[in-house]
Amino acid sequence: MSGVTKRRRRRVRKKSSANGCLVALGTIAALIATGAIVTGGIWLGIRLMIDPNAAIWLNRILPGWTKIPIADASPPQTLATIRDELRQNGLIAGELVSLNTGQPYRETPILLPILKSKPNCQTNCQKIVELRLYQPIEFQQAELAYQLVTQLAINEPEEYFVLSSTDAITGSASRSLAFTRFNRLENQAPATGFWFNLWGVRLTNESPKSYGQILHYNPEQMHLSVMLDWQSPTDKPPYWQQVTGESTPELVLDQTVGLEPKFQVYQVQPRQFLLNPIQLTEISLNTRADDSPTYRNSLMLARNGLWSWAYRRLQKEQKNTESATVQAQLDVIRLHAQFTEAQANQTWASQGQQVLAYLIDGRWTDALQVFQTAAVNGSAQEIANLLKTDTEELWRRVEAALNISPNDRTVKTWGALILAAQEGRAEAISWLQQLPPPESESDQPQSNNNAQIYAYLDYLDTALAEVPAITPHLSQIVGTAQSVETVKPENWRQPEAGNTATFPVALTAPASGFQKAPQEVWYQVEVAAFNDGQRWRQTPFTDLQLSTVVATQRLWQYLGLDTDPYLQIAVWSAEGRQETIVATVQGVSYQEGVIKLLATGQALPNRENSRPMAYSQTALRWLEPGSISLSDLNQLQPQWVAAILPTLWQELVKSGKRSPEVEPTIPMMLQEIGHWLVQPLDLTGNDEPEAVLTLYEDLSSTNQTLNIKRPDTNTQEYKPRTLIFSEKGALLYSEFSTHGNTSLTAIADLGDGGTAALVLAGENQYRLKRWSDQRKRFE
Repeated sequence: MSGVTKRRRRRVRKKSSANGCLVALGTIAALIATGAIVTGGIWLGIRLMIDPNAAIWLNRILPGWTKIPIADASPPQTLATIRDELRQNGLIAGELVSLNTGQPYRETPILLPILKSKPNCQTNCQKIVELRLYQPIEFQQAELAYQLVTQLAINEPEEYFVLSSTDAITGSASRSLAFTRFNRLENQAPATGFWFNLWGVRLTNESPKSYGQILHYNPEQMHLSVMLDWQSPTDKPPYWQQVTGESTPELVLDQTVGLEPKFQVYQVQPRQFLLNPIQLTEISLNTRADDSPTYRNSLMLARNGLWSWAYRRLQKEQKNTESATVQAQLDVIRLHAQFTEAQANQTWASQGQQVLAYLIDGRWTDALQVFQTAAVNGSAQEIANLLKTDTEELWRRVEAALNISPNDRTVKTWGALILAAQEGRAEAISWLQQLPPPESESDQPQSNNNAQIYAYLDYLDTALAEVPAITPHLSQIVGTAQSVETVKPENWRQPEAGNTATFPVALTAPASGFQKAPQEVWYQVEVAAFNDGQRWRQTPFTDLQLSTVVATQRLWQYLGLDTDPYLQIAVWSAEGRQETIVATVQGVSYQEGVIKLLATGQALPNRENSRPMAYSQTALRWLEPGSISLSDLNQLQPQWVAAILPTLWQELVKSGKRSPEVEPTIPMMLQEIGHWLVQPLDLTGNDEPEAVLTLYEDLSSTNQTLNIKRPDTNTQEYKPRTLIFSEKGALLYSEFSTHGNTSLTAIADLGDGGTAALVLAGENQYRLKRWSDQRKRFE
C-alpha cells in the first residue's frame, strides 16, 4: 500500500506542476493582452482628445448601433459647401481624385488638392498647399456629404535642394519652391494602395529642373503619407518600371542629362508601421553584398560610369551567388548599360557626339578611330573642345579603366588627350611617364613606349590650334605644266586613300609608289592660283594653315583634289586652236610657298610657241567678247575713242613703233590705225567696259611690224602685245612697257562673282591677275 500511495503522490505532483505552468502562461498572456488594450486605449484616447474625429475611420467596420459620433468641429459637408468654404478662406479646390478600391460609390473616399494663388504672379500662379482626404458619410438633401478624415500640409522644398552647385541661386538666400502639379502614378503601379506625384518645375538658364514628392495612400488605414522627396536636372517625372525580376515594379527617377545616364531605382519594401507598412528603398551601388574581387571591381566600374563593362563582369559573378542585393544591383547596372550601348550604337551626325557616346560606353578604340579620322580631315576641333570642357565624367572613366587594365594603351591615350586638352601637353607627357609600362616593354625607354600616344597628341595640338575646317569643294586650280621623264617618289606626298586615317596612327609616312599607263606621260604642274572653297589664293602660298601630322591631307583638301583630282592640260596651235588632254593628279609637293602637282595623262603635241597650261575644268570660263574696229567704235562713242587714241599713240612712240617727230591728229590716227580691233569688256567691276587691244609683233622682220592677226604658221616668230584702256582712255595695262615680260593668253571668269581675270603667260609660268580697285592695277 505504501508503494502505491507514493506513486500516486508523484503523479499528483507532476500534474500539479504542469497545471501551474499553464496557469502562469495564461496569466502572462492575459497581462500582455490587458497591457496592449490599455495602451491602445490610451493612444486612442489621446488621439480623440486632440482630434475628436481621429477615429472616424472605425465607423467602416463597426455595426450601426455602435457608430462613433462625429464631433461638431468638422461636420460632414457637401462638395459645394467645401468649395465655398475654401473660397471664403482665399483657397481654391483642385480637381478631386477618387480613391475607389472596388467599394460602392457612397463609400469611396476622395482626395482633394487645395490650391492657393501666389502673390505678385503673372503666369502659373496657383500652388498646391494642402491635400485633404474625405470619407463619404451620409446623404444630405439627396447630395452626398463628406467627412474630413485627414489633412496633409505641404512642405515646400528649398531652392538649394533642386539646384546643383553650378546653378546660380537668385537673391541673397535660398527660397521655397512651390508644387504646381499633382497626378496619380498609375502606369504599372504596384497594387499596394494609391501612388501620387506632387511636383513642380524650376527654370534655370532656360533649362527645366523638376522636383517633387511621391505620396502613398493606404486604403486599409485611410492614411496618406510622403514616401520620397526627389529632384531631377530635367523635367522628367518619376515612373514605374519592371527593372528587377521581382513581381512588384520599381520606381525609377530618370536624372539623365545628354548622353550621361543616371537612374535612381527604388523598391517597394515592407516595414513595421501600422498606418503604412511599406517604404521606398533605393537600390544602392554603395552597398556591398559580396567580397569577391570581381564583384568589388564591377561596382567600382559602375560607380565611375563604365556600365557596359561592369555589367559584363558582374553578370558572370552573379551566376555564383544567390544574393538578392547582388541581383538588384546587376539589374540597375543593366538599365544604365542598355542606355549607353544604345547611344554608342547610334550613328551621330556630330563627330564630337559620336566620340562622347563611345567613351561613355567604354569603347576606347572606336572613339580613337573617329578622333584620328577627324584630325586627318581637319575637323577635330569639336572633339578637342569636348575634351577641354570635360567635368571629370570622362576622366573618372579613364582612372577606373586603368585600375582594371593598367596596360590598355587606348585608355592611356585618352587619358593623355584629356590632360593635354585641359592642362597642356607637358602635363600629359608627365602623367604618361609616371604610369608603369607593360612588362613586355619594361626594358625600353619610356619615350619609345609612348611614341604612338605622342603622335595622337600631335593630332590634338592641330585641333586645339583651331585651324578652320576646309569646306569640301571641286578643284579650281590654274598652273603651268611641263612633261617630265622620271619621278622620284620621295619628293611627293599622297593622302591616305578615301580620306581615312591608318589606325593605329602611323609614326612615319609610308613610301608611295606612283604608276602610269604605258601610253601616258608624267606632268609636273606648278600651281599659280587656286580656290580653297572660300576665296582664290595666288602664289606664293605662304599663309596656308597646315599641320605637321596631316599636312598632305589638308593641302589636298585645300586644292579640292579630294573631290576632283583631274586637270585639263592645254596648248595652243599657231592658229589659236586649243588642244587639251585630261590628267590625273597623283601627288603633291609643298616647299617654301610653292605648290607642285604630279599628274599623269596622254602626251600633248609639241608646240614651240605655246607653254602647256593646267587648269581644273571648273576653274575657268573663257570669255570671248566681240571685237570692233576703232573707226566703228568712233562712230558709236567718239569721246571714248578720242581719249584712247592719244594714249595709245604715246605708248607706241615710247616702244619705238612710231616716230616721235610726228604728232598726228585724231582723224590722222584713225586713218592709220582705225582698222585695229578692240574688245569692250568690263574688267574693273565698275559696270563700264574697258577696251582690250591685242597686236602681234612680227619678230622675224627687221622693223618688227605690228599686225592685228595671229601669224598663220609656226615658223614665223611673233609676240602678242596687249593694251587695256579704261572707259576714260587711261592706260591700265601695257605689254609694250610695264608688263613687257608677260603675254595675255586669255580672259576668264573665275566663277566666284568677282571681276574677270587676266590669264598671263610669263617667262616660266602662267599667272592670274585681277583688277585691284584699291591699288588701281591688275595684280
